[in-house]
Amino acid sequence: MDIGKCLAGLRASVVALALLSLAGGARAAEAGDYAPENIERTYGRMSWLCIVPAFCPFDGETRGVIERAIANDPSAEYLLGLTLLVGDSLPRDEGAGIAWIARAAELGEPGAARDIADRLRNGASIDVDETKIAAALKSRADRGDAEAMRALGPMIIRGRGAKQNLAEGLGLLKRAAELGSSGAEIDLSRLYLLGAPGLPANRPEAKKWLAASAAHGNIDAMTTLGFMGFNTPGDAPPSERNVADGFCWLMRAALLDEPRAQEELSMILARGERDDHGATIAIDLVQADLWFRLAARSPYHDNSQIRAMIEPQLTTEQLGEARRLFAAWRPRTVQELGTIPIPLPPTAPGGASPRDCPAMM
Repeated sequence: MDIGKCLAGLRASVVALALLSLAGGARAAEAGDYAPENIERTYGRMSWLCIVPAFCPFDGETRGVIERAIANDPSAEYLLGLTLLVGDSLPRDEGAGIAWIARAAELGEPGAARDIADRLRNGASIDVDETKIAAALKSRADRGDAEAMRALGPMIIRGRGAKQNLAEGLGLLKRAAELGSSGAEIDLSRLYLLGAPGLPANRPEAKKWLAASAAHGNIDAMTTLGFMGFNTPGDAPPSERNVADGFCWLMRAALLDEPRAQEELSMILARGERDDHGATIAIDLVQADLWFRLAARSPYHDNSQIRAMIEPQLTTEQLGEARRLFAAWRPRTVQELGTIPIPLPPTAPGGASPRDCPAMM
């Protein structure tokens, strides 16, 4: 007997059976094959293939997530929902994905609760009981879970699933921030920036919470503060524009290798800036080219218009200097930002720096 031919025949038979099973699964998926009410049947139909790992329709990690979700693990239910939404390791099924996320939210999974809240605010129609979500989150928040406080606070502020109470909702978010949730600091900044029921927009308060999150190493918060320093809404007084503050925050994010901040710095240093406080950022084409080169490593920030604004004005010597600086540059860490001085740019080309950026508190 030719063992090789037998093994090949066996493999072909198993592959054929696997394909038939998967084809049936694909047809069932159209009717919610991976939805919470169908997952056990689906898993039972597919799992026999996993006796031979090479033919298993999902990898070991995904299999574990499905098993934990079937056992009512909220974090696994949320992860399974996200997996189905993107079609990663499983067939994409938006309806089943949302159903799993809603189920996890009703069991008090904070990330799932925030996810559902965002979708509902954006007008999505989701079969979910917000009262259950709020009650489950409150149980976890009462036990000191900062992320549950973060998810429950906005619900109470907006009266979703619980009685509306602005002070209680803000108190929960601030308590979560005290417990170390940088996300809660971001949530507070957005609430104050955009306003909420009973809470008027308050840009200085929003910046305060952004700065708290940035001080904990949140690069997005640093970048946002940088943009806010150079750009103010139309109804804001000119005095709110603070280019020195904006420069310091952009520089911190840029030193941490954030391409959005690097790109913005390159434009600022290419054109110069001034505000009503008397702060001036002089044009520095070498530094502008350095930050452009760093940003352009990302295909999303290789802006030909910025390149055209900078490089034709550089001398050969300046271009060489920018290249040397680029070759020697390395990203910093959040810990290093607390120890290295960040000089503000001079107010005139070739001048001395007036002072360093304040410490990141």
